[in-house]
Amino acid sequence: MNLLNPAVLVLKVSLLVSVLVSMLCPAFMVNAEESEPDAGAGSEPTVLDELLPATGPLKTKQQPVDMIADDEFKPALRDNLPQMVEKIQIERLASDSPYVMLPHRPNYVLPLSYQSRPSDREQNRVLQHYTGDPDAEREAGNDHLEAVFQLSIKYRLSEGLLGKFSSVDVAYTNRSFWQAYNSDISRPFRETNHEPELIFSWQPQNKWVDYFSLAINHQSNGQTSSMSRSWNRVIAQVASVSSTGIYSTRIWWRLPEESKADPFDPADNDNPDIDDYMGNGEFTYIYVMGNHNISTMLRNNLNPDKNRGAIEVGWTFPLNRKIKGFVQYFNGYGESLIDYNRYQERIGVGIKLSDWF
Repeated sequence: MNLLNPAVLVLKVSLLVSVLVSMLCPAFMVNAEESEPDAGAGSEPTVLDELLPATGPLKTKQQPVDMIADDEFKPALRDNLPQMVEKIQIERLASDSPYVMLPHRPNYVLPLSYQSRPSDREQNRVLQHYTGDPDAEREAGNDHLEAVFQLSIKYRLSEGLLGKFSSVDVAYTNRSFWQAYNSDISRPFRETNHEPELIFSWQPQNKWVDYFSLAINHQSNGQTSSMSRSWNRVIAQVASVSSTGIYSTRIWWRLPEESKADPFDPADNDNPDIDDYMGNGEFTYIYVMGNHNISTMLRNNLNPDKNRGAIEVGWTFPLNRKIKGFVQYFNGYGESLIDYNRYQERIGVGIKLSDWF
């Protein structure tokens, strides 16, 4: 059994944070001409001032980049979420470099995360199947306390299919649940969910919708036998900006698979009833209060007879110019694929390295 002392554990977590920070700081990787800050501005130049011209083409070593001026954005977005405007402009410049991976979903590390109902059900199920002993169980199981982190990146394949405000991206999101403090079972990664997707996004210039995307999405936990969980979806998303934040709705359709489900047959459906727990969509509202954000995600299967759903609430607050504090609470079904059909409650505390904006 591989027992790690606290110093080694701290070193591993520090290395993980360092890798995430280095991948998510395009300001250090973008290869563009330096521009002089406005001497009359009277304030320190921002990241945007250092990287971007006001408008028009910027010549890089690769090709001209046609930037988006502030007045080209919809007034609702420009006036209510200037930080989102800045992010879109920086992404447009950074994506021209072949050396840059852009943040996709929020990237965060929760070193302290407490789950109310740790389970060894699936591990014991595999043990019982291969030993032939219906009462076989692991000597030691999963703890309540663990670390959770999410790494999410994207690479821009194309821009301008429907004007300046459209793009095609390939993205990957990794969410891991690490029993980092459980030395009795050698501190394993209890569950890791992999989510690659191909996304077309567009910001239509109309009154009601500020963002639209259509994605082909695969999600899997990368396991075999009865531990395997996966599904494929087509996901449509719309979002609108208000004076207080962002409203977002995602609706998905699961691509058909085999209807039968033998957990030990790799050709069968791993989780035929996942829609009964995850539903066919979710609603998210991000409330913006200066430098603080409160996000609320609601999900429900809309079945009055066997109603199941989930709520996730996150509070993001500034720690310094780049890193934010992050508190996350989850209650319901579907937090991870291995536990999609188990009720779970969790609260975690940590840092967020990149956000939606």
